[in-house]
Parts: sequence; C-alpha cells; structure tokens
Amino acid sequence: MEQTIPQILRQVVREYPAAPSQFYKTPDGGWASVSYAEMLERAFDFGAGLMSIGIGRGAHVGLISDNRKEWLQADFGIMLIGAIDVPRGCDAIERDLRFILSVTECTTCVAENSAQFKKIVKFRDELPQLKEMILFDAPQQDDLESARAHNITLYTFDQIIEKGKAFRAAHPGAVEAELDKGRKEDIACIIFTSGTTGEPKGVILTHENFTLQLEELPERITIKPNQSCLSVLPVWHAYERACEYVVMIQGGALAYSKPIGSIMLADFVSINPTLFPAVPRVFEAVYQGVQRAMRKTGGVVYVLFKFFVASGNLHSKIDRRLFRKTARFGNDHIILSWILLFIPWLLLCPVKALGSVIVFKKVRAKLGNRFYGGI
Repeated sequence: MEQTIPQILRQVVREYPAAPSQFYKTPDGGWASVSYAEMLERAFDFGAGLMSIGIGRGAHVGLISDNRKEWLQADFGIMLIGAIDVPRGCDAIERDLRFILSVTECTTCVAENSAQFKKIVKFRDELPQLKEMILFDAPQQDDLESARAHNITLYTFDQIIEKGKAFRAAHPGAVEAELDKGRKEDIACIIFTSGTTGEPKGVILTHENFTLQLEELPERITIKPNQSCLSVLPVWHAYERACEYVVMIQGGALAYSKPIGSIMLADFVSINPTLFPAVPRVFEAVYQGVQRAMRKTGGVVYVLFKFFVASGNLHSKIDRRLFRKTARFGNDHIILSWILLFIPWLLLCPVKALGSVIVFKKVRAKLGNRFYGGI
C-alpha cells in the first residue's frame, strides 16, 4: 500500500501516464502541459541530483518560491528521497526567512530567483549550516560572485536535474529504492505561519497528515483526468497542498495562475478549470466584480443572469443533499430526500446546463474587458 505522497504519485503515473499533471504559461501567453510520467521523471531526477550533492533522508531543504511548475517537481523530488521541505513564498521578509532557515538548520535552500538569493545571502553569517542554494531561474553574474564570497555553492534547477540524470545512470535504482523506503510517519514538510503575531511558528506535517485526507476528500471534490484545477493560492500553504494532492490522486491537472483579478480571470476563461480552490476573499472579489459588471449591463441579459444563477444554486443544493456531498452529523433521511427532490433535480439539470452556456459564454463575451476591469 502506498504510504507517502511521492508513492501515491507513482501509482497515479501507472494509471494515467499521459494525462497532464500541470499546465503552465509559455512566453507567448499560451499554455503548455507536463504529463504525469514527465512529472515523476523530473522528480526522480531532482531527487537524484540532491543525493549527488549529499542530501539524504531526514535533511531539511528550504523551498522559497511562488506558484510555478518547478515548485511541485522539486517538492516531490525532496520528499521521495526522504528529505523534508521547509517552504515559504517570495513575499517572505528577510527577518522571517532568517528565522525559518536557521531554526530548521537547512543545509540546502531552493529559491525561485535572484531576488530570493539576495535576501538570504544578507544573513549568511547567521546560517553557518547552509552549504548550497538552487535557483529555479538563472542567477545573475553578481549572484555567482556573491555565492563564492559567502562560500555557498550555487546551482540552477536544470543543473541539479542533469546531475540527477548522471547519478541515476551511475547508480541504477538508488533513488527508486529511497522512494520505496518511505513510511507514512515520515515527516513530509515543516510549514511556518506568517509571523504577523510574532515569530513564525513551524508545524511538522507527516505524509500521513496528507494521505488521511485523501481517503475522504475525493468523494466530495471530484475531478477527472484531462480536467484542470486553477491554482492561485500560495502553492506551499497546507490548504493549497491538500488541494493539489486531491487533484493529483484523481489524475487531474494543476494550472498555475496568480491571485490578481485581471490575470486570474483571464486564465479562468482560457483554461476553463473544473476546480478553483480559493479562500473567501478571492471568491468575494470575483463575485462582486461579476455582479457589478452584470448590473451595468442590465436589461434582458441581467434578468437571464439572475434566473440562471438562482437555478444553478438550487440545483447544487439539491445535488449535494441527494448525493451526500455535504457533512452529515445525523440521519439525513436520504430515502425521503430522493422521493421529494429527485424530480426537481432532474428538471433543473437542463436548466443549469443552458444557464452555463448563456452566462459563461454569451454573457461573458458581451462583457469583454469590462468584466475583467471590474475586479
């Protein structure tokens, strides 16, 4: 039985090797994808690359980056060799990074770009255990000079991948053996609070902390292979990570966006996600922007919008009751519910489908830039 998150990824790859696991933006503004088979291969290569520079089971590895495809590949690579990631986003201030990396005694830190490297190198003297840094983006020339001056070995993500390929060729099966050693009680990560009320507080999470949720959540949060989930929350956060793993276990794909109205909504239109995990303030911003734009449109369009939204809400409430998609703390009288609600649910199905076409296609096309400008 699979006990760790990377072991579950390997099982998903066996079932859906060609299904997209990630969608990411290309320089021309389009979308490209990474299959599950490619994702696992990159994770193996990255994990092997870490092993080649001396990182092993139980080591703490900083992971300072915002949402991007390399983050999850690095995350899996770290965990599959039994190491522990210590993640944080690029918005973390120097004081918090100093505390997080020092208290966890990270010997290696993966960072997104030059800006994060410059933050960390400022307090290099307070991190005597830090030996290597790995950047997702190419370092600047002064970064290379600064790394030498501060006795830090600086790699790029691609360099570690190449080292991993060479390591795997020289040591066949070594990284796969580390994956097989994983147990549910192993520590997966140490996630820190924001530090707004004092020093950040670290929370140790085992693989079981995540895998236990995966036994229940897919019944209520469903997605299929080749369907996508729009990712806008910090990719390192516990809630977002749980959402990522729920998507992954079902063979769905993560599409990386940003929690900025114009960007997020444009990506929403172009990727047409099945799931959109977010916190209330994100949904409130979207809701208020849509309502504001629709009120300005007025007329028949606004009347149709109100009608179909109300119909969709009623259908969803009935659907969640009939198919037990909500939490239950007592007898939900399911037989009586089916007797009373099945016919209304059946009648609302085509209404909801028609509303989706009108609201999300024709109405959206009419609103154009005004929709995005309202957020």
